[in-house]
Amino acid sequence: MGIVHDALRRDLARTRAALGGPVPEAQRRALAAHVAWMMGFLHEHHEGEDAGLYPMVRALDPTAAALLDAMAADHAAVDPAVEGLRAAAARWAASDTERAALLEALTALEDVLLPHLEREEDEAMPVVSATITHREWHA
Repeated sequence: MGIVHDALRRDLARTRAALGGPVPEAQRRALAAHVAWMMGFLHEHHEGEDAGLYPMVRALDPTAAALLDAMAADHAAVDPAVEGLRAAAARWAASDTERAALLEALTALEDVLLPHLEREEDEAMPVVSATITHREWHA
């Protein structure tokens, strides 16, 4: 989980850094495509947790219900920001005049995603690790 989260943090930071200077059209389109891919990956990552991982933990450890509910609420808060960034990236791919909107969408995502990633690592993953076996995790 930490590897996935660190990669997301890294690529979001690199996206912000790239937006700080001129971006030739071909690179702009490639970066916008990468942002769209990243948002698709993030959405699938959260869907996997919501559909598989967290229900398993909930079934094995009912005392984790409040924490898992908080994770689900975080995912619900992140979803619109994911879609906003995906849409902003598509607009920016077509026109560099959309750079400011892309930066705003990136900030909006970071505002909800980064605290969630930290909470998931610090609070949820210890519960997951204590609840399911290595074999169950890989299954």
